[in-house]
Amino acid sequence: MTNSMQAMYIRTIGYAKATAKIGLANLTYNMMRCIQLNKRVDNVFLWDSYAQ
Repeated sequence: MTNSMQAMYIRTIGYAKATAKIGLANLTYNMMRCIQLNKRVDNVFLWDSYAQ
């Protein structure tokens, strides 16, 4: 999902479908971002335990 939210084009007919598609794309982006941040936090804690 690299650069996934930079240039997002919605090609649907209807406001409800476009809203749903944007909502799902936003949910996916947020989940991937959460995974990235959790990996960073886990790496910090792992690195900290090795340093001791």
